[in-house]
Amino acid sequence: MMDILEHTPDAKEIWQAPSERREINKVLSKPRKVYVTRKVHFNAAHRLFNPTFSDEKNCEVYDICNNFYGHGHNYDLEVTLTGIVEKETGYLFDLKILKKILEEEIISKVDHKHLNFDVEMFRDTVPTAEVIAVVFWEVINEKLKQLNLKGIDLYEIKVFESERNFVVYRGE
Repeated sequence: MMDILEHTPDAKEIWQAPSERREINKVLSKPRKVYVTRKVHFNAAHRLFNPTFSDEKNCEVYDICNNFYGHGHNYDLEVTLTGIVEKETGYLFDLKILKKILEEEIISKVDHKHLNFDVEMFRDTVPTAEVIAVVFWEVINEKLKQLNLKGIDLYEIKVFESERNFVVYRGE
């Protein structure tokens, strides 16, 4: 058994040997559309309250979510990109870059904050999960456009307010 291991070339030796060169990622010779997702987590508080409604209507519409001091959630956010996998790298998009975008543009601004009072992107909104998804879409999509990516699109945003309640937004 040891003789086999001693004489087995490692992957680097095989790929570098001219007589052994193989086409890399041949499976990607045909364009392959994929969806890649990055998931992040944050904690935030909010109050569902519309200042154009009466106190009675706010209570009727938002019920306990209209608590004067707000209430908190442990949110999960999933951001999905779509496009054709690049044959040379095997990537659609480097998820380290998406992680950095999400940290800088979203998490650093909302984590452990009160969305109604502390977060500029939610000024003049009722920060429901639906509104949060749409606002996050706008922020992330704008940042991706600045990168001038060819053939890569923001496909979907999912905001999980709890394990049972979540919103999906696809830019429509």
